[in-house]
Amino acid sequence: MYSVCGALVFVGAKLGMPDVPPLLFAALRLDIAGVALVAVAGWSLDYWLPRTRRDLLGVALTGVFTLGVMNTFLFAGQQYVTSAVGAIAYSFMPILTTGFAVLLLSTVSLDLVDALGIFLGFVGVGIVAQPSTAAIHADRLIGFGLMIGSVAIFALGTVLTQRVQPALPRLALTAWGVLLAAVVNHGIAGVFGHSLTEITWTSAAIAGVLITSLLATAVLYAVHFELIDRIGPARTSLNFYLQPIVAAPLGLILFDNRLTTVSLAGFLVIFVGFVLIERQVILDTGLSAS
Repeated sequence: MYSVCGALVFVGAKLGMPDVPPLLFAALRLDIAGVALVAVAGWSLDYWLPRTRRDLLGVALTGVFTLGVMNTFLFAGQQYVTSAVGAIAYSFMPILTTGFAVLLLSTVSLDLVDALGIFLGFVGVGIVAQPSTAAIHADRLIGFGLMIGSVAIFALGTVLTQRVQPALPRLALTAWGVLLAAVVNHGIAGVFGHSLTEITWTSAAIAGVLITSLLATAVLYAVHFELIDRIGPARTSLNFYLQPIVAAPLGLILFDNRLTTVSLAGFLVIFVGFVLIERQVILDTGLSAS
């Protein structure tokens, strides 16, 4: 379920984006998801309102940066690449998160095998991007660059929030962050001259917005934090590698987007890098399963 909802971020965006400008799409996604998540947090948690300075800082960091600017980059880039390539870009998330954690958190260290894993992650991203001289100004490369920028912002914001250590439960922190991110994205859309009157409310646009906001944001985040509490962040990150497997066939069926051999090879290199970084967690998971 988690991987399907994660893949629907990219599929839903491609479905609705011809009729909804990307920056407005990002704002609408967060509007609906934020209201839903705050309602869930208020219903399920006793501690759901920010109380401390660290709580407020965590919400501000999440809303303005981790989810705010991140969604701007995500939807701006998704218009230029296929849903499968977008999902592959996000499979780089666990590797980047590890890299930022090593730099910013004193509790995280790096050995040679970890360093090799991070290096392979960057190699895999380069393979997927295919930065040839002829394609250096191509929309595809620009779009993929924006997607990687979105991944980097999310990974960095996640680590910075961990460093702040807010007491607010993760679900409530994200709920308020999503609402703040919606305000940020409406502001960014306004700066670039976009208004809601530009939206053409076709059936595809409505379906895309609802799929992305409810399934691929509200449900996704609720499941995400439940998994982190149950199995830990490292094992939860393994689900990022199932998302391209789900997004590729959906993109082929809905949009006739085919995943190239080069993109698949790059994804496999990224996955090998992740395996090297999280080798102990994967080994422990295998042993416990047996």
